[in-house]
Amino acid sequence: MMQYHLIQTHADAAFIQQAVETISEKITTAIKEHGDCILGLSGGSTPRPVYEALGQNQEIDWQKLKLFLVDERYVPPDHDESNQKLVRDTLLKHAVIPPNQCYFPDTSLPIDDCVLAYARAFVDLFSRRPPDVLVLGMGADGHTASLFPPVAEEAFGEALALHTSTDAFAVHDRITISPLVLMATQQHLLLLKGEEKWKVFEECVNAEVSPTRWPLHVALATERVTVVVQK
Repeated sequence: MMQYHLIQTHADAAFIQQAVETISEKITTAIKEHGDCILGLSGGSTPRPVYEALGQNQEIDWQKLKLFLVDERYVPPDHDESNQKLVRDTLLKHAVIPPNQCYFPDTSLPIDDCVLAYARAFVDLFSRRPPDVLVLGMGADGHTASLFPPVAEEAFGEALALHTSTDAFAVHDRITISPLVLMATQQHLLLLKGEEKWKVFEECVNAEVSPTRWPLHVALATERVTVVVQK
């Protein structure tokens, strides 16, 4: 059985509050320990109100944040499907993080060049230590970040960023962190809403270990995962 810390909620307001409090606590702890915090954010509809509320937390020293995207759709940064746009429209609308401390894939580049440039940015970002906190989601197919099952064996190498693709969504091409980054991260926060996602998560944690089928197994193996769920 995979080990994780579970926080259950039953209403939107409680879900947002618990998620914001948990992320804020992990950010504050990292700043106290290291002088700054390296935070990775995923996209999607579930974290949108969480990021909006998180950005309004004035107790966080946002100048000490280094922010990056866990994954991104290969679309222009002003596209409605862009995770960069999501973060700018929510968290960064309120939280003032220096632009040179925000790391986003350059989707104006050809996809392979975009992934390579993002991986090189990670070399700089993670030069002192791996990420402190990742905010993750989970799809009905079991994907996390943009690691779609079955995850290719070559994804489990030394690369920090990967090009992946899916036919399940309108935007096929994705840029994502690798399993190596998932494994190295100090704290993971998984946000789940609805019974369907919860059932998928239960199937994941009860399944035989298989990171190619369940990429979240990479994070769960660290025993540093907090799950906030609204059922």
